[in-house]
Amino acid sequence: MNDMPLDVENAQRLAELLAIVAAAADENAPAVTIDTLDGYMTALQAGPVPAAPIQAMDALFGEDWPAALEAQEQTEAFMDALHLRWNEIGESLDPQALIEAPEQMQLNPLISEFDEDTRDQLIAQGLISAEQMDNLPAPGVMWAEGFLRAVRDSEAWMLDDSDAGQDLALMLQAIAAVTLPEGSEARQAYIGEAYEGPDEVDQNALIDDALFTVQDLRLFWLQQEDGSTDEGDEAANDADGGAAH
Repeated sequence: MNDMPLDVENAQRLAELLAIVAAAADENAPAVTIDTLDGYMTALQAGPVPAAPIQAMDALFGEDWPAALEAQEQTEAFMDALHLRWNEIGESLDPQALIEAPEQMQLNPLISEFDEDTRDQLIAQGLISAEQMDNLPAPGVMWAEGFLRAVRDSEAWMLDDSDAGQDLALMLQAIAAVTLPEGSEARQAYIGEAYEGPDEVDQNALIDDALFTVQDLRLFWLQQEDGSTDEGDEAANDADGGAAH
C-alpha cells in the first residue's frame, strides 16, 4: 500500500497543459502522454546524476516545446505543475524512507487507465489521435517506456560487466518486463524465469515489481556513489530478485 500523497488536481492540470505541447508536436512523432513524462522524470530522480524536470521535456519534445505554452500564456502554470510533480517524485524516492521501510511502496506513478471517458478526453485535447488511441498498449507500458528512454538517453547509466553492472541489468530487465506484450514468448520466458508461480503474474504484478525495482535503483546508485554500505548492499541484493516483493 502506498501512503505517499498525490496531488490529483495538479496531475490533471499537468496532463491538460502537456496536451498543449503535444498538440503542437510533429504529428508523426511517437505519442507522449503524462505516463511517458512521469516515467522519464522518475528515472531522472532515481538515476546516477543530478537532474532537472526540464531535461525530460527537452528530451521528449525538443528544445522548442515552450513556444506552444507561451502562445497561450500558460508557461508559468505548466512549470509550476511540472515542478510540483517533480518534487512529489523526489519525496517518494527519499533514501532514508526507502531504507527504513524496504517493503513499503513509496512511488505513486501517473499511470493512466484508458477507459472510454479517458480515451475521448485525450482525443478531444489533441494529446493523441484516434488511430494512436486504438493502438495504445497496456497500462504501465508508456510509463516504463518513458523510464527506459531516460536510461538510454544517459551514458551515466552504463556500467561495465562487473557485479554492479549485472545487478543493474537485472533491475532494468524487471522494468522492461512491463512493456512485453501479453502472451508473447518473451514475456512468458521472463515470467517463467523470474517468478515461482507464473500463472498468477499479470500486468499489475509486473508494474508493482517494476516500481519496487525503481526504489531499489535509487539506493543502488547511492551505493555506487558512496561506496559499499550495509544498506546499499542490502538494496542491491533485494533488486536482484525484484519479483520477490
